[in-house]
Amino acid sequence: MDIKERLRDILERAKRIISSPKTEWAAIEAEQTTALDLYRNYILYLAAVPAIANFLGGWLFGFSRGSNIVHYSFFTGLIRAALQYGLGLPLLYGVALVISMLAPSFEGKRDDLRALKLIAYSYTPIWLAEIFGLVPGLRWLDVLGVFAVYLFYVGVSRMMRSKEEYSDVYTAAALVLGIAASFLHGMIVHMLVPAPTV
Repeated sequence: MDIKERLRDILERAKRIISSPKTEWAAIEAEQTTALDLYRNYILYLAAVPAIANFLGGWLFGFSRGSNIVHYSFFTGLIRAALQYGLGLPLLYGVALVISMLAPSFEGKRDDLRALKLIAYSYTPIWLAEIFGLVPGLRWLDVLGVFAVYLFYVGVSRMMRSKEEYSDVYTAAALVLGIAASFLHGMIVHMLVPAPTV
Protein backbone atom coordinates (compact mmCIF):
# COMPACT_ATOMS: atom_id res chain seq x y z
CA MET A 1 0.00 0.00 0.00
CA ASP A 2 1.47 3.38 -0.96
CA ILE A 3 1.41 6.46 1.25
CA LYS A 4 -1.56 8.08 -0.52
CA GLU A 5 -3.72 5.00 -0.07
CA ARG A 6 -2.69 4.69 3.57
CA LEU A 7 -3.50 8.33 4.29
CA ARG A 8 -6.83 7.95 2.51
CA ASP A 9 -7.62 4.89 4.65
CA ILE A 10 -6.63 6.73 7.83
CA LEU A 11 -8.83 9.72 7.01
CA GLU A 12 -11.71 7.43 6.10
CA ARG A 13 -11.39 5.55 9.39
CA ALA A 14 -11.14 8.82 11.33
CA LYS A 15 -14.27 10.12 9.62
CA ARG A 16 -16.20 6.94 10.37
CA ILE A 17 -15.16 6.67 14.03
CA ILE A 18 -16.22 10.29 14.60
CA SER A 19 -19.43 10.25 12.56
CA SER A 20 -20.77 6.76 13.36
CA PRO A 21 -18.84 5.37 16.34
CA LYS A 22 -21.19 2.50 17.23
CA THR A 23 -20.98 0.99 13.75
CA GLU A 24 -17.25 1.61 13.51
CA TRP A 25 -16.45 0.03 16.89
CA ALA A 26 -18.13 -3.16 15.65
CA ALA A 27 -15.91 -3.09 12.53
CA ILE A 28 -12.79 -2.37 14.60
CA GLU A 29 -13.57 -5.24 16.97
CA ALA A 30 -13.83 -7.68 14.05
CA GLU A 31 -10.54 -6.61 12.43
CA GLN A 32 -7.57 -8.95 12.70
CA THR A 33 -4.52 -6.81 13.43
CA THR A 34 -1.44 -6.57 15.64
CA ALA A 35 -0.13 -3.78 17.84
CA LEU A 36 2.67 -3.21 15.33
CA ASP A 37 0.20 -2.90 12.45
CA LEU A 38 -1.95 -0.51 14.48
CA TYR A 39 1.05 1.72 15.09
CA ARG A 40 2.34 1.40 11.53
CA ASN A 41 -0.99 1.99 9.80
CA TYR A 42 -2.71 4.53 12.08
CA ILE A 43 -1.06 5.74 15.27
CA LEU A 44 2.28 6.85 13.78
CA TYR A 45 0.48 9.15 11.37
CA LEU A 46 -2.15 10.72 13.61
CA ALA A 47 0.16 11.05 16.62
CA ALA A 48 2.41 13.20 14.41
CA VAL A 49 -0.32 15.84 13.98
CA PRO A 50 0.08 17.48 17.43
CA ALA A 51 3.87 17.47 17.21
CA ILE A 52 3.89 19.06 13.74
CA ALA A 53 1.14 21.57 14.58
CA ASN A 54 2.81 22.63 17.84
CA PHE A 55 6.19 22.91 16.13
CA LEU A 56 4.89 25.11 13.31
CA GLY A 57 2.64 27.12 15.62
CA GLY A 58 5.39 27.75 18.19
CA TRP A 59 7.99 28.59 15.57
CA LEU A 60 5.96 30.65 13.11
CA PHE A 61 3.33 32.28 15.30
CA GLY A 62 4.67 31.91 18.84
CA PHE A 63 2.55 31.85 21.96
CA SER A 64 1.53 34.30 24.66
CA ARG A 65 3.73 34.78 27.69
CA GLY A 66 2.03 37.51 29.68
CA SER A 67 1.66 40.49 27.34
CA ASN A 68 4.43 39.25 25.04
CA ILE A 69 4.57 36.77 22.18
CA VAL A 70 7.52 34.38 22.32
CA HIS A 71 8.72 31.97 19.63
CA TYR A 72 10.68 28.76 19.67
CA SER A 73 13.76 28.80 17.46
CA PHE A 74 13.56 26.40 14.54
CA PHE A 75 15.92 23.82 16.07
CA THR A 76 14.54 24.08 19.61
CA GLY A 77 11.03 23.68 18.27
CA LEU A 78 12.10 20.72 16.15
CA ILE A 79 13.75 18.98 19.11
CA ARG A 80 10.69 19.65 21.26
CA ALA A 81 8.38 18.25 18.56
CA ALA A 82 10.54 15.14 18.17
CA LEU A 83 10.44 14.56 21.93
CA GLN A 84 6.70 15.17 22.07
CA TYR A 85 6.18 12.63 19.30
CA GLY A 86 8.75 10.09 20.47
CA LEU A 87 7.61 10.05 24.10
CA GLY A 88 3.93 10.03 23.16
CA LEU A 89 4.10 6.73 21.27
CA PRO A 90 5.17 4.45 24.15
CA LEU A 91 3.06 6.45 26.59
CA LEU A 92 -0.03 5.64 24.53
CA TYR A 93 0.80 1.95 24.82
CA GLY A 94 1.31 2.36 28.57
CA VAL A 95 -2.15 3.91 28.91
CA ALA A 96 -3.61 1.01 26.92
CA LEU A 97 -1.94 -1.52 29.26
CA VAL A 98 -3.47 0.15 32.31
CA ILE A 99 -6.90 0.26 30.61
CA SER A 100 -6.48 -3.46 29.93
CA MET A 101 -5.50 -4.19 33.55
CA LEU A 102 -8.60 -2.34 34.77
CA ALA A 103 -10.99 -4.48 32.68
CA PRO A 104 -11.58 -7.22 35.29
CA SER A 105 -12.61 -4.52 37.80
CA PHE A 106 -15.54 -3.75 35.49
CA GLU A 107 -16.32 -7.42 34.81
CA GLY A 108 -14.46 -7.27 31.51
CA LYS A 109 -11.57 -9.28 30.12
CA ARG A 110 -7.98 -8.16 30.03
CA ASP A 111 -6.79 -7.85 26.43
CA ASP A 112 -3.89 -5.52 25.68
CA LEU A 113 -4.48 -5.40 21.92
CA ARG A 114 -8.18 -4.57 22.25
CA ALA A 115 -7.25 -1.88 24.80
CA LEU A 116 -4.73 -0.39 22.36
CA LYS A 117 -7.41 -0.32 19.65
CA LEU A 118 -9.78 1.38 22.08
CA ILE A 119 -7.27 4.04 23.07
CA ALA A 120 -5.87 4.63 19.58
CA TYR A 121 -9.23 5.16 17.91
CA SER A 122 -10.65 7.10 20.87
CA TYR A 123 -7.68 9.49 20.65
CA THR A 124 -8.51 10.33 17.02
CA PRO A 125 -10.34 13.63 17.76
CA ILE A 126 -7.63 14.67 20.24
CA TRP A 127 -4.95 14.28 17.59
CA LEU A 128 -6.99 15.94 14.85
CA ALA A 129 -8.10 18.87 17.04
CA GLU A 130 -4.44 19.81 17.54
CA ILE A 131 -4.45 21.14 13.97
CA PHE A 132 -6.03 24.27 15.44
CA GLY A 133 -2.78 24.82 17.35
CA LEU A 134 -1.34 26.15 14.09
CA VAL A 135 -3.42 29.33 14.20
CA PRO A 136 -3.09 31.49 17.33
CA GLY A 137 -6.72 32.68 17.37
CA LEU A 138 -8.07 29.15 16.94
CA ARG A 139 -6.00 27.28 19.50
CA TRP A 140 -8.92 27.14 21.92
CA LEU A 141 -10.72 24.87 19.42
CA ASP A 142 -8.54 21.96 20.50
CA VAL A 143 -11.26 21.55 23.14
CA LEU A 144 -13.07 19.60 20.39
CA GLY A 145 -10.78 16.75 21.35
CA VAL A 146 -13.09 16.18 24.32
CA PHE A 147 -15.21 14.13 21.91
CA ALA A 148 -12.66 11.38 22.60
CA VAL A 149 -14.38 10.80 25.96
CA TYR A 150 -17.63 9.98 24.17
CA LEU A 151 -15.86 7.68 21.70
CA PHE A 152 -14.27 5.78 24.58
CA TYR A 153 -17.61 5.55 26.38
CA VAL A 154 -19.33 4.12 23.30
CA GLY A 155 -16.56 1.59 22.62
CA VAL A 156 -15.37 0.45 26.04
CA SER A 157 -17.94 -2.26 26.79
CA ARG A 158 -17.56 -3.80 23.33
CA MET A 159 -13.77 -3.64 23.19
CA MET A 160 -13.02 -4.65 26.79
CA ARG A 161 -16.05 -6.98 27.09
CA SER A 162 -17.08 -5.15 30.25
CA LYS A 163 -20.65 -4.68 31.45
CA GLU A 164 -22.39 -1.71 29.86
CA GLU A 165 -23.60 -0.42 33.22
CA TYR A 166 -19.96 0.15 34.17
CA SER A 167 -19.12 2.14 31.03
CA ASP A 168 -19.47 5.53 32.73
CA VAL A 169 -17.19 4.59 35.65
CA TYR A 170 -14.69 2.87 33.34
CA THR A 171 -14.69 6.00 31.15
CA ALA A 172 -14.16 8.26 34.17
CA ALA A 173 -11.20 6.12 35.29
CA ALA A 174 -9.74 6.27 31.75
CA LEU A 175 -10.23 10.04 31.67
CA VAL A 176 -8.29 10.50 34.92
CA LEU A 177 -5.58 8.21 33.58
CA GLY A 178 -5.44 10.09 30.27
CA ILE A 179 -5.17 13.48 31.99
CA ALA A 180 -2.40 12.19 34.28
CA ALA A 181 -0.52 10.71 31.29
CA SER A 182 -0.89 13.96 29.34
CA PHE A 183 0.38 15.98 32.31
CA LEU A 184 3.36 13.64 32.74
CA HIS A 185 4.12 13.79 29.02
CA GLY A 186 3.99 17.59 28.96
CA MET A 187 6.10 17.88 32.12
CA ILE A 188 8.85 15.64 30.74
CA VAL A 189 8.94 17.47 27.40
CA HIS A 190 9.05 20.85 29.18
CA MET A 191 11.82 19.69 31.52
CA LEU A 192 13.95 18.50 28.61
CA VAL A 193 13.22 21.49 26.35
CA PRO A 194 11.94 24.45 28.41
CA ALA A 195 9.79 27.13 26.82
CA PRO A 196 11.68 30.27 25.79
CA THR A 197 11.71 33.15 28.24
CA VAL A 198 10.63 36.68 27.37
